[in-house]
Amino acid sequence: MKYRNVTIGIAASLGFGLFLIIPSCAGHSTCQDRGYCPDEPWGFGGATAGFSGAATGGDTAGNAGDSATSGGSGGSGGGATGGRAGTAGDGSGMGGSSGAGGAPPCDGECAGLTPVCDTVSNNCVQCLKGSDCKAPAPACDVATNTCVECVKNGDCTDSAKPYCNMTAHECVACLKQADCSTPTASACNAGACAACTKDEECSNISGKGVCDAGTCVQCTGKKFAACGQDSGTPLVCDSLKKTCTNTKQQSAGLCQPCLTDAQCKAGQMCVLDKFGNPSKDVGYFCHWKKGDTAGGAPSDCLASGKPYSDTQLAVSSIDGFISDICTLRTSTCIARNQSGSKDCTVASAPNDAACGFAPTVDSKCAQFPSSTAYRCTMTCLIPEDCPGATCDTGAAPPVCSFN
Repeated sequence: MKYRNVTIGIAASLGFGLFLIIPSCAGHSTCQDRGYCPDEPWGFGGATAGFSGAATGGDTAGNAGDSATSGGSGGSGGGATGGRAGTAGDGSGMGGSSGAGGAPPCDGECAGLTPVCDTVSNNCVQCLKGSDCKAPAPACDVATNTCVECVKNGDCTDSAKPYCNMTAHECVACLKQADCSTPTASACNAGACAACTKDEECSNISGKGVCDAGTCVQCTGKKFAACGQDSGTPLVCDSLKKTCTNTKQQSAGLCQPCLTDAQCKAGQMCVLDKFGNPSKDVGYFCHWKKGDTAGGAPSDCLASGKPYSDTQLAVSSIDGFISDICTLRTSTCIARNQSGSKDCTVASAPNDAACGFAPTVDSKCAQFPSSTAYRCTMTCLIPEDCPGATCDTGAAPPVCSFN
């Protein structure tokens, strides 16, 4: 019987090496050349390593190891004092069984603020999809894997903030001016609808293209082009209501009611008259702008402004124009407009109550000269206060004579 000598060096736990000669592979030239024989009990295909065993006075053979994908080298046999040790042969056995599954995704460490595992990057993140998020940040920004307030308009459920700022991922009231439709908040400023500061910020408000003190309106006393024209003459704006009228520009004369400065003739402005003590609002009327001689106004109210002989200083008009004005000294425009024209009889008898704004103070019912008729007249102190030539200072109160 032929033997192939296989020499194995084993470092024994007793501190010395044993060298064993194991008979093997008799009559197999191939395995003799390669060092293993498939028919021998010592050669197990796919052995990785044998486990050594030691015994006193007995033979012990090493156990072959389990195979991995391809066969490994055989294990070395255990030694024995006075005995023989077997050696597992090298094998090229078929692939063995695979091991159990590996570690869980992201090592199972995703929790807290980053509870979701991104299996592509193997990183823990806040979200991969919208369902991973909830209010107040119910949407997932997949570019950063973070939960945000919105990624589209549909994520914004508050009617006051229906638009999504895609950069900041925040729900806002507006993204552009057209998103703001309220006259008092027509401008889009940093995502919020705000008050206008210029006419251009009212272009999105239908019929109200003028910005007036933060509110979009149809027109103002100074800006009334939107009101159109009548036979080539511009129509003016009601300065208080900020709406267009059918009243023509420069259609009102001195002491006539007005809605705007533009309604008064050249050299005049629309002023709120007050009368009495305490004073009460009488209404808005046109008055001379003292010194506006180019417009026909007097430079001296007393000398050439009759009956508007009194001067009021630094008066503000309905549209904010500041000027000295020539006005009535003791009466009102209502009384002035009635003077000499309004019949003040009631039940065939004169009645002061039918005259003026403050009867017997700014006006009086007086008999017309050489007639049984009675007409309203206005109070005065001096002849310059009257439309005619004289002030009847003997009357109580003094009134302008009908002449």
